[in-house]
Amino acid sequence: MTSPSHKKTALAAVCAVTLACLSASAQAQSSVTLYGEIDAGLAYANNVGGHAQYQLTSGLIDGSFWGLQGSEDLGGGMKALFTLERGFSLANGEAFNDHPFYVGLESESFGTLTLGRQYDSVHDYFAPFTLTGGTGGTAFAHPFDNDNANNTYLASNAVKYASPNFGGFTFGGMYAFSNGAGRFADNRAYSLGANYSAGAFNAGVAWLHNNGRGANGTGAYEPFALPGAGDAANSVIDTFVGKQDTIGVGANYAIGDVTLGAAWSRAIQTGVVDADSGTGLPSVGFSNYELNAVWQVTPAVSLAGMYVYTKASAAHWHEGAVQAVYQLSKRTDVYAETIYQRATAGAPAAINAFDPASGRNQLVVATGIRHRF
Repeated sequence: MTSPSHKKTALAAVCAVTLACLSASAQAQSSVTLYGEIDAGLAYANNVGGHAQYQLTSGLIDGSFWGLQGSEDLGGGMKALFTLERGFSLANGEAFNDHPFYVGLESESFGTLTLGRQYDSVHDYFAPFTLTGGTGGTAFAHPFDNDNANNTYLASNAVKYASPNFGGFTFGGMYAFSNGAGRFADNRAYSLGANYSAGAFNAGVAWLHNNGRGANGTGAYEPFALPGAGDAANSVIDTFVGKQDTIGVGANYAIGDVTLGAAWSRAIQTGVVDADSGTGLPSVGFSNYELNAVWQVTPAVSLAGMYVYTKASAAHWHEGAVQAVYQLSKRTDVYAETIYQRATAGAPAAINAFDPASGRNQLVVATGIRHRF
């Protein structure tokens, strides 16, 4: 006959095993991850108002941010997912609304559908073939980030679809609502993109369209910054854009430890109006031609470089940049980079993330440290 103490011990063991199984099952079915990146450094920029500019930088490559990402297994190859990210300046603590937050469903057979504030198809299918959308980061953007390859703006009120992989081919699209009553088309956006990957070769194409950008405060995008010629500093001015179209095509090919890439984009803004005065401004178009290369010298050391020629309606820019990264660990690295930009006479040189130059030339030299968690 089993004693009461033995019965209690057996019952406790059964309960412990049951709880452990339930816990393991719950962990297998759902998960939440805290993650992020902290990027800080020092930079020198010349020719800002006729003077040199020294500054502490935050997020010079990827942008400092933190995020929460979670998923729940719903069975049958389906799961619910969410992402909540927030950018910030490590230098002064300022919060930035430059990262996505969304919720959605993912199916192994049918793809992923998400709703919220999200990246558009330019980010998903074109930007990875530019250096600013890859290892180069923020300062490597095309002038004024005219094609959004550096994700200067995200789409609010967005519904987005991404397909599963069909033998190396993927595609997707996004629609962002204006949320304006009786003004369905004002400040709405939609985009399409596709990617093909086959071994060492990858290629992508994307198209983005927006109506009435900045025309209301509830729509897809905020007002757009265009070069202004109204003051001595050649600053930028905020504008409402009647129609905006951007198309980009890119490809890269890996040869051993070297990846060679090329990208072309065309961004056109028409129906441009000064957001402050209401004055009509000329339409503007930008064509960007980029060649880039990334060399993984050793497992810990990588080098990257690019050349970009940008031609606008009444000006053009030449931009060259190089970057070196040394991996201290899987989570931490240090980097150094330099960017030089030269514009035509009368147009400002404006390296992304820095104040515009007071003339046609600008040089930036920077170094920093990144930690991922």
